[in-house]
Amino acid sequence: MHKKRFIAGALCPKCQQRDKIFIYFEAGEKWRACNRCDFNEPFDQRDNGKPEEIVTRVNQNRLGEKPLAHEVAVEAVKLIDPKKRS
Repeated sequence: MHKKRFIAGALCPKCQQRDKIFIYFEAGEKWRACNRCDFNEPFDQRDNGKPEEIVTRVNQNRLGEKPLAHEVAVEAVKLIDPKKRS
């Protein structure tokens, strides 16, 4: 049996189940497979784009709730010298 290392939050490309993908090594190669279906392929990290964030109750605003201070868009501020006149 292979030593499995599950990938948190990974979505199976075949059965679309989350948290079922694991990686393992066989003959010096890294493979990824699904614990739920028969998906199995060589693991290539180059084709893994930036993963999208999983929607949870923690990262979503509630209806009518204002965003937190750290979630407000950043605005550039121009500092001026009060002693210097244009």
